[in-house]
Amino acid sequence: MKVNKGQISLIIVMLIATVMTVVLAISFNSVVDTQSAKLEQQSQMALSVAESAVGVALKNKQTAILGPEGSPELANITDFSGSAALSSVTTKTFTSPMVAKDTAFTFYLGTYNTTTQTIGASIAEDLNVCIQTSTTNPAIEITLVKTSGVKKYVLDPNTADAGRIPNASTGSVSSCGIATTIPAADIGVDGQFLVVRVFFNSTPLVFSRTVNNLPVQGTTVSSQVTSTTTGVSKKITLFQSYPQIPTEFFATSF
Repeated sequence: MKVNKGQISLIIVMLIATVMTVVLAISFNSVVDTQSAKLEQQSQMALSVAESAVGVALKNKQTAILGPEGSPELANITDFSGSAALSSVTTKTFTSPMVAKDTAFTFYLGTYNTTTQTIGASIAEDLNVCIQTSTTNPAIEITLVKTSGVKKYVLDPNTADAGRIPNASTGSVSSCGIATTIPAADIGVDGQFLVVRVFFNSTPLVFSRTVNNLPVQGTTVSSQVTSTTTGVSKKITLFQSYPQIPTEFFATSF
């Protein structure tokens, strides 16, 4: 009898331990799921707030700050801290966003005045235009628009199909892919902008020169927002280019 009672007691203890383990596991999973759901919700809210700050910064053309002492449009946001700042960096190299096939990117050769919507004088210096090298072999048509006229250039590195674009330049190998050069004499001081149209496959475009910085091509907005309750943080960066010229104005078929 004593042995049986001992076995029964052991079984009862094991059952209790098993039940407690299951209960604790369920409780733990519930807490983890709740915390994950809350963090995901906070992450989405932080992203929305960051996007709102970007919109306010672009609208007012100045840094947007969250909270009662910040931008009036963001004064009611109290559970998040952060700001969205504008920057216009001048460098000797500029990389465009991805340009889709059969669309174009407008590159300004002089300083663009957003108030008067006019373009300043260009600098007579060689300008390199580069496309990425890949098995997709994109090609580009460059239209140089000046106050004195228009010139066109075509770059097609696909030497395997020489008849794809007749009389196109095959370019030269560079650190950014395959490049062609617009001569300084062609640009002059009355160059307005380039319309670079992409054919066959999408590619980003890289513009560079060696002596002078390139004109600013738009505004970059960086927004970082942090939840004051959970610490969740989101950062987004947006580039808003200056006005893009419709492709149809300079369309060519190949």
